[in-house]
Amino acid sequence: MLYEHPTGHVIRTARWAESLPPEQRPVFTQVDSLAQAAREVKAVWKFALTDENIPKLQQFAQHVGQTLGLECEWSWHDQVDIARAGNSKGKRLAQWVEAQGLSMQDVVAFGDNYNDLSMLEAAGTGVAMGNAVDEVKARANVVIGENESNSIADFINRNLL
Repeated sequence: MLYEHPTGHVIRTARWAESLPPEQRPVFTQVDSLAQAAREVKAVWKFALTDENIPKLQQFAQHVGQTLGLECEWSWHDQVDIARAGNSKGKRLAQWVEAQGLSMQDVVAFGDNYNDLSMLEAAGTGVAMGNAVDEVKARANVVIGENESNSIADFINRNLL
């Protein structure tokens, strides 16, 4: 993950990443210019933008969607993910499942925010976390406890093992 300024979201995510085993940690790299870095990389999956001024961020996301034809999905109350149309968790999950010779009906997906909707709806069972926004809960098949509890493990033990 490239970032220009260590915003609150970057700091929170980097701290969370430190709790993961080294082989699972995302790599955070501060760059002088995101624009220059974007020109130099081989591929960009998405841009994640965060701002404390939510109305300004909402207006920017709307402008990007209307003028550039990109999709904007909210991954937190103060973060919007901007990507090419179709670059979604649901689409990528479906591609991977198909490549494995499996069926999406056999997939259980867990999520808590708008950027998880495509994945929750593509999976055979979409599970919203208790801390999810209400619209995500309404579109999931099941709602369980919050993501900082043992609710995922409990769901797996009760329903899949």
